[in-house]
Amino acid sequence: MRKLSTLEMLNTKADGLSAGVIAAIAAGIAFFAGLLDGYTRPYKCR
Repeated sequence: MRKLSTLEMLNTKADGLSAGVIAAIAAGIAFFAGLLDGYTRPYKCR
């Protein structure tokens, strides 16, 4: 095993997606699911 230089350590990529990106995608899916549900089954306010 060899020791990485500082420049090599800065250029490594450990993960494809961060937790924030995954949370934003999940929030977008939930928003559009609610939008579709509200459009297809409109309930009047009681």
